[in-house]
Amino acid sequence: MSYLPTLLVAIVGGVIMSFIHAPLPWTLGPITAVFRWPLGVRNTALILLGYAMGRPFNAETGHAILTQLPIMLTATVITVAAGVLTAYLMVRHTEINFTSCLLGCVPGGLSQMVILADELPDADLTAVTIMQTLRMLSVVFCIPFLATHVLPSEAGTHGAAAAAAASPETILLFAAVAVLSALLAVRLHLPTATMLGPILGTGAFLLVTGLSAPAVPIHLINAAQICVGSYIGAHIDLRQIKEYHGMGPVLAGGVLFVLLVSMGMGWLVTCVTGAGLATAFLSTAPGGLTEMGITALVVGADISTMTAYQLTRLLFIMLAFPYIAKWIVRRSRQRHA
Repeated sequence: MSYLPTLLVAIVGGVIMSFIHAPLPWTLGPITAVFRWPLGVRNTALILLGYAMGRPFNAETGHAILTQLPIMLTATVITVAAGVLTAYLMVRHTEINFTSCLLGCVPGGLSQMVILADELPDADLTAVTIMQTLRMLSVVFCIPFLATHVLPSEAGTHGAAAAAAASPETILLFAAVAVLSALLAVRLHLPTATMLGPILGTGAFLLVTGLSAPAVPIHLINAAQICVGSYIGAHIDLRQIKEYHGMGPVLAGGVLFVLLVSMGMGWLVTCVTGAGLATAFLSTAPGGLTEMGITALVVGADISTMTAYQLTRLLFIMLAFPYIAKWIVRRSRQRHA
């Protein structure tokens, strides 16, 4: 019951954002309005969203994803390179050291970058957290707006498997698959486990069984967005930015640069693969899997393709970037020694 007032504030935020026709109103409203939210509620919402994103998977989309793997890797490397260049620019215009700028500007997950910062002795953990938070906020507010109001709509062309009338037994079956997949992903320590687990588990279950997955009612999608947006808003503290003079404008310029690079990559992906522009942009955008997944659901983008691109970048940042970052930092120290 202690979270009931917070829930009401989140809903009011969503209503206001919806009234002014903001993109993803039920996500962005709670982000701007809420200051406290439990992790368990967010994880439950992510399981639902993960299931909704896993519904479109089939053998055809799996084959298409495999054929695009070289393009996914290329897009990932270029996006990360844009973040590295932004770090060099930030070092020249602020008093923050290069290691912190590198970890704060590369478009990776906040938790991954904070963990990596803890492993590098000269990284400023507070600066990295602030930069990644500001970058995330910029992306979460800008990309849904572009995908909803600027890019051509793909609604009705992608992302939804044929919706058949589902029996209670079928609904319970897929609910069990989603929940068990989330628990397994948490056990395996996968990134964004409570969302990634249901995506992969539902997709694999559909491929093996050939069943049709029940559709998720839109009001449940909106409720899940409220839960996720509330959690994001509750963990944002921008008061610390006062300690780092000059960070805001430089970081905003860096985020804009990375967004432009991502849009260029999205256009190239569209030209090479024939994917819709909204799908390609969300696939190459420097956002998190959760935020881009919600946007893809709302604008009707090809969720399977978007998920594959975002997962490729996420895995690259988790598995390869720590070694790349340490090598770049070591070379930078040698050059300035």
